[in-house]
Amino acid sequence: MLKKIILTIIILCSINFLMAQPVDTIGTNLDITIKGLKIQGTLLPAINKEKLVIIIAGSGPTDRNGNSPLGVTCNTYKLLATALQKNNIASFRYDKRGIAASSYNKINEADLSFEDYINDAKEIFNYLKDTLGYKDIYIAGHSEGSLIGMVAAQHTDAKGYISMAGAGRPINLIITEQVAAQSPVVAKQTDSLFSVLKEKGKIDSVPPYLLSIFRTSVQPYMLSWMKYNPAVEIKKLKIPVLILQGTCDIQVKTAESGYLYDADTKATLSVIEGMTHTLKNARADCDDKDMKTYHDPSLPLNEELVSAILNFVKDN
Repeated sequence: MLKKIILTIIILCSINFLMAQPVDTIGTNLDITIKGLKIQGTLLPAINKEKLVIIIAGSGPTDRNGNSPLGVTCNTYKLLATALQKNNIASFRYDKRGIAASSYNKINEADLSFEDYINDAKEIFNYLKDTLGYKDIYIAGHSEGSLIGMVAAQHTDAKGYISMAGAGRPINLIITEQVAAQSPVVAKQTDSLFSVLKEKGKIDSVPPYLLSIFRTSVQPYMLSWMKYNPAVEIKKLKIPVLILQGTCDIQVKTAESGYLYDADTKATLSVIEGMTHTLKNARADCDDKDMKTYHDPSLPLNEELVSAILNFVKDN
């Protein structure tokens, strides 16, 4: 059971308002070179040449479509991009550095930092604006991508920022809480190891069952990630903000959206009944024990989520 929880931590995987016709349901693959590496993604264009949403994926080996080799096949980001295009809004979704088509032999996990992902998002924004000429660009981040986009947006002239199932506290607190749901004893070990990492910058000895979080090669990344507090970072944004959270999310609890909103009460908060972490609908009473929303790409996105994003982009 603990193994299942640890895996859950690292895999963090339409409604039309305008009568615009789809332009290209497949999209165009773009290679954007950043620090010598090509970040690959899909541009899904629209008739409107001005508005575009950058979709930033969650943690683990989650690709541009919202799928993962760890068993997640939900197509969440692909479905969102398609919904945007149907409503005359372009999008760019990409494989993060080290993931899927953006994975290269020269990338060493031990050298990867959270700041790399932030910088990549900024450079992607600049490319789409300066090279491709998109005028109104919005940044939408899911799960881990929420914090990446939040910090990146501070250093761009984004028109708006969207958090989808994003945490409101530092990642060490989130992970420790997730572990505690299955094993309070292991949660104490987890919290202690985070304290050691924060104080010493490395951990010399890690129990085998916690290697997915604290293996030597991932410690630098975890250290760089945990220093960011989303509730602090969101206060720095001077642009319109939309916070979206589902009540049936087993990875990011509803309270996290409250932490974000309390830090930025000018934001628009939408807590969506029945929505899971994959931005799809659970069965009655949040029953998602078989993880169907993680494994069935044919399931549609929650319509309230899509409506909220479309209205936000249209009105800002």
